[in-house]
Amino acid sequence: MQRIDTEFTGPIQAAAAALGLGVPPKWHALHGGRSNHLFWGDFPDGKLVLKFFDDARSNPLFPNTVRDEQNALLALTDTGLAPIFRGLTKTDFGDCIVYDFVDGTVPLQTSAQTMTALARLHSHGGAQIFRHIPSAPSDIRAQGMSFLEHDLSPRAVLLRANVPEVSNVPAAVSCFLHGDPTPANSVITSQGLSFVDWQCPALGDPIHDLAIALSPAMHVVDGADPLSDAQTDTLLAAYGNTEVTDRYRVLAPLYHWRMACYCQWKARNGEAAFAAAGLAEFS
Repeated sequence: MQRIDTEFTGPIQAAAAALGLGVPPKWHALHGGRSNHLFWGDFPDGKLVLKFFDDARSNPLFPNTVRDEQNALLALTDTGLAPIFRGLTKTDFGDCIVYDFVDGTVPLQTSAQTMTALARLHSHGGAQIFRHIPSAPSDIRAQGMSFLEHDLSPRAVLLRANVPEVSNVPAAVSCFLHGDPTPANSVITSQGLSFVDWQCPALGDPIHDLAIALSPAMHVVDGADPLSDAQTDTLLAAYGNTEVTDRYRVLAPLYHWRMACYCQWKARNGEAAFAAAGLAEFS
């Protein structure tokens, strides 16, 4: 962490003042998030995070919605699965949400603690207010293809020609999804694992979260090694629901393919790190 650039001092102080928080003597940037600007300050009552939303960073797979983050934090109050919500205000730098700083360790890879936390989240009610994610194989294929529209590169041609065929499986019972449970969005605390960056929660198939948590691309883009097959098997066992994990094993090739299509779209739009990530996801 480092002291923030002076250009952010005014908006941060204005947001803190608007929420009646006062102004602490020092602010620090939080690094790791790719969509928004995050800072923390050490107040007399504890550390708080101020998160400034960038509307331009929303996309179909990972929306970026401040109200959804607020509602997710409120729904998960006192569960330990999310930070405690403290306030929301508008600024010249976009909407700003404030929540408690989660003190702990950010893991390099998805861990068994991640999977048990996801199992707890997926059994939690209250997700009906969020967007619903379609989960039929035809929906996954259609979204993958949408990321390849107008892309005539060899990589896009290869992905279009190699859409995995998967067996039919029963529809899942929709549940509360984090939407982006990568290692970078996880914090291991003394009480267990807590998720941060709740800007794209959803109601949908639990394997949506599993596919992102286990994604090779999401590990590579954050500078970590992809999980081995043995590690993946151990993590699926840690989730503790064979009905869900058996469905994941059937549908995983299609989810890997869609993530590769997403990575191709990101790389084509100037985020070079996603090119190698897409290759790790689906060669």
